[in-house]
Amino acid sequence: MASAGYDAVVIGTGIIGSFTALHLADAGFKLLVVDRNGLAAGTSRASDGNLLISDKSPGLLFDMTLESFRHWDAMIAALGNHCEYDKKGATLATLDPKQADALREQVESHAELGVRAEFLKPQDFHRVEPALHPKVAAVGWWPADRQVQPMLACYQIARHLRARGVEYRFYDELLGIEPQAGGVSLRFASAPDVACERLVLCTGVWTPSLLKPLGIDLPVLPRKGQICVVERSELVVKTKIADFAYNALVEKIDPDEPGPQTAAIVESTQSGTILCGSSRQFVGIDLSVDMGVLQLIMRDCVRLVPGLAELRAIRGYAGLRPCTPDGVPVIGPVDERDRIYVATGHEGAGHGLAAATGAMIAALLTGKGSPFAGPWHPKRFLR
Repeated sequence: MASAGYDAVVIGTGIIGSFTALHLADAGFKLLVVDRNGLAAGTSRASDGNLLISDKSPGLLFDMTLESFRHWDAMIAALGNHCEYDKKGATLATLDPKQADALREQVESHAELGVRAEFLKPQDFHRVEPALHPKVAAVGWWPADRQVQPMLACYQIARHLRARGVEYRFYDELLGIEPQAGGVSLRFASAPDVACERLVLCTGVWTPSLLKPLGIDLPVLPRKGQICVVERSELVVKTKIADFAYNALVEKIDPDEPGPQTAAIVESTQSGTILCGSSRQFVGIDLSVDMGVLQLIMRDCVRLVPGLAELRAIRGYAGLRPCTPDGVPVIGPVDERDRIYVATGHEGAGHGLAAATGAMIAALLTGKGSPFAGPWHPKRFLR
């Protein structure tokens, strides 16, 4: 026997599920939020929490990121900043003079679209970012790029929603999804079955396994990434520093290439440690830390920020980015009667896109529609 019905059930309490629950609650939905491993226990726990426009080419992801920034700002204004939300800015840099013109074009294309971006003069390189290599050839600066502590953001939203009466259920696994005429019945490992009008799966790389018993084949692949944490020190890293090559790495998707792809990402945290990335690798559901990949990451980072060579790496961790074949998220219904929705496939842009993703799901479920909904619809993969 299913328990009392809900307007919607959200599975997953990472950053996508958290903002989805927040927007649905704001829309007046009676909600249940479920996670089999506790709050923000998946990819959001293994993320550096970047919210970036600097790594986006103008287009769909670019526009959605700017929309998401507005929703992030609104959330912070309404709930306060208890998640280290920091508009610290980002610098894209290259040691290769041949890449300078391409970096300048990236800056200018963003500036033409109203984004704060500046192609720095050489005398300004170290004023903006003192940690950069003295022989860096070109630097672009995005002052409004930002960072957040992912787990704290999820905790902050959950505390707010629970105070408003939203129900949360942790450490219970969704075992079965049964579409019904008027909604969906959900079977769990421990607690009673649940009836709801709409189900929203914010379950990252695990989404395909939940949909497979329904005959729905959604191509979301795990793209492993690793981060190396460097000890506290007097090294000053003011912005998020990224090798300009990182942009091409993000946009290159080749699941048949199992080898790691790396490009330098260096940023400080409010706790004083420094996070060094980034790697991308298609190796399935593998959360083990590969020391060889961490060495490649640190090699890249030391080239761009030589002061790191004097510091100790204290730990590393790995996470799984949900990646689609076309590099664009899947957000929308996957069944014929629009009862079961997914929000996944954000790859490494989940935190930057999360706030707008939650707003899109709420718009779809309330019938208002979203200007971003069409190109992101799962139907492009469900033939």
